[in-house]
Amino acid sequence: MPTDVSTDATVLLRLDEADELAAAWVCALAERRGIRALLIKGPALHLHGLREERVSADVDVLVEPSRFEELCEAIVESGWATRPSGLIGELTTLHSTTFMRDGWPCNLDVHSFFPGFLTDPAHVFKSLWRHRWTIPLAHRNCLTLDKVAGALVLGLHSMRGTTMQARHAEELEQLIRTPFTADERTDLGSLARETGCLATLEIVLRRIGVDLEPSAAELASPDLREWRELVSAGSHGSYFWLRALRKSRWHDRPRLLWRAFWPSRRDLLIARPETVDTLR
Repeated sequence: MPTDVSTDATVLLRLDEADELAAAWVCALAERRGIRALLIKGPALHLHGLREERVSADVDVLVEPSRFEELCEAIVESGWATRPSGLIGELTTLHSTTFMRDGWPCNLDVHSFFPGFLTDPAHVFKSLWRHRWTIPLAHRNCLTLDKVAGALVLGLHSMRGTTMQARHAEELEQLIRTPFTADERTDLGSLARETGCLATLEIVLRRIGVDLEPSAAELASPDLREWRELVSAGSHGSYFWLRALRKSRWHDRPRLLWRAFWPSRRDLLIARPETVDTLR
């Protein structure tokens, strides 16, 4: 006798499964639209021997800057939603947009540029594109970074959080201990100069064996000063409020100070979603 059986099924993805599927999906989406995109960080770093294998909560993709908005719109049209951000995130996170989707334990973090590269973002992307490398994910060939470009991105990423998270400090030390051939060190220096990170990664590159002087323009860049302040602060929240205050107009500063010391209910719930939403 036939019985009514529901065809609805819920598939719970593990984080590692979701990472691989989301990475392959966003690469396919960009390719269909003719948008150049590169996976950054992720499993390629382990395959290159730059860091230990780990599962990330985010899939990071760097997009050619002129097509950034187009890819973001395509992601939203496909059912993903922009992750809510508090006031300070809206004011200071200018390089990336994060997307989330119900049922997916990972986020998509889409970058128009990567902090620490001081030359023009379009020029940086063009340089990194020449260092693209293919990796199979979810039965699809995806574009990511080769060992040299991946080392620069990992170095910049780790430097931002070494004072706040021991993991970043450990990953930075592992990167420095990674064996590089003479040709790879030459390529590291050339790419670092081309993308404007000889000054931001100066200490790391010297320890790897790349001893090149940054250009006068790089040393004089206001972005370098901001980078050094960010690294010194360890990406601590107070740094971002101070940065926002410094860049704001005088008549906006009282409002920013008030929000820094007395966050809105929305900001509190975004920062601490587990908080019970009461007046108190």
